[in-house]
Amino acid sequence: MNSSDASATCRLEWRRSRWFPAALCVLAAAAIASLWLSVLPLIACDIGSVFVLAYCGWLLRAEQSRSDCMLTWQGGDADWQVGCNDHIESLRHVGASIRGGLVVLTLVDASGKRRRYVWWPDTLGTRGRRALRLAMQVKETTTPTQPALAE
Repeated sequence: MNSSDASATCRLEWRRSRWFPAALCVLAAAAIASLWLSVLPLIACDIGSVFVLAYCGWLLRAEQSRSDCMLTWQGGDADWQVGCNDHIESLRHVGASIRGGLVVLTLVDASGKRRRYVWWPDTLGTRGRRALRLAMQVKETTTPTQPALAE
């Protein structure tokens, strides 16, 4: 039995994670440690460490500048409606990945630029993951993967 598209409405709130900056700092520390534990010359370790710290700082600053968003999908072939800072934008669905507690939703705007919304376990609970999983199942059943055969 097929469910109606009206029941496929999915609303998700995106907000910054507290886990991401911590994971990024641990990863940067591991990258710097790997440089210093390698057989690279000291000058390469110094320069590489500076680049790792600069890139980590840039990523942290970019992450902190992102504002909270509300993502809504009405089902069927409808686009995702993304509302950030009282600005609503319509984005086309490209893909979704749910791996344990980590959820990634990839959307494309009108100019073709990809936008990824990543939910860490501290920002999306089991209800939100379940809602997205059900919405993606409905999306897969409403979007044909192969053209219908002519009779």
